[in-house]
Amino acid sequence: MIDEHEWKYVLQAASDGTFSAAAKKLFVSQPSLSQSIKKIEGEIGMPLFDRSQTPLQLTAAGEIYVRKAKEMQRIYHELVQETADLTGMKSGTLIIGSSRTRSTCYLTQPIIEFHRRYPGIRLMVKESSVHELKQAVAEGAVDFALIYEPLESNYERIPLLSEKTLLALPVTHPFARGYNHAPGMPYPVMSFARMHGQPFICLQESRRMSQIYSDLCMETQCTPEVVFEANSIVDAAELCAAGMGATLVTDMVVHNGRWSQPPCFFQLEEEVEDRQLVAAYGKNKHLSQAARKFIELLQGE
Repeated sequence: MIDEHEWKYVLQAASDGTFSAAAKKLFVSQPSLSQSIKKIEGEIGMPLFDRSQTPLQLTAAGEIYVRKAKEMQRIYHELVQETADLTGMKSGTLIIGSSRTRSTCYLTQPIIEFHRRYPGIRLMVKESSVHELKQAVAEGAVDFALIYEPLESNYERIPLLSEKTLLALPVTHPFARGYNHAPGMPYPVMSFARMHGQPFICLQESRRMSQIYSDLCMETQCTPEVVFEANSIVDAAELCAAGMGATLVTDMVVHNGRWSQPPCFFQLEEEVEDRQLVAAYGKNKHLSQAARKFIELLQGE
């Protein structure tokens, strides 16, 4: 009943809502997953899922099982972390929670350097939305996650960097005519109000930048013509560079983007609070030696 693979099967099925989706993510056959869950249900003496509903719904017994399985997952992860510390960084696993943007623009070089220094540590990056990253931290599914402040009091955090929000325009945009920016110099200033009626790529509501966009629209009484809702700042920036429309980016993307032809970047005339990126982990939770060493790399130490 407490076999690691079995409770992982239940947790994945509860998360995905179907056995087929869970089996695909776990790289097992659906019959194998279904049989394992039926075995658990036989041991408990009652079903964990109401199979008459789509997506699958947990029964009362299922709710209890999932709650306890998450506790086991967290304890198991802490066990692996703390025993790995005894090896002196010669073996172990480090799991980092991140978004696609931060993985692309912030983690690549630190991952390469960390592997060079500690080749025995297996590195994994789980990319999710902010809500899912917070949940992963709370459940101990990741060692730490890269998340922006503000955070609730049940998270510990280690400050990493501040990010500024910039406006990006395609080089072909009329407002970018005559654009000139010398490396190392401040970007030209533009008011977001000028985006009224302009083709614009915004971020999906689950993304933090979506709130900044909404606040700017409200402050300037501006209504851009939204042509696409992107899933990440990197996606939005690439579409902007291709000429699809303007968008909001961070200086992290500006400095680390893989541009063939970069967009034109502008400081916003409106005041936008810098975004504070932190390494977040559970309060009173063990932060492994591997995690601490990786965070030191992120801080440039």
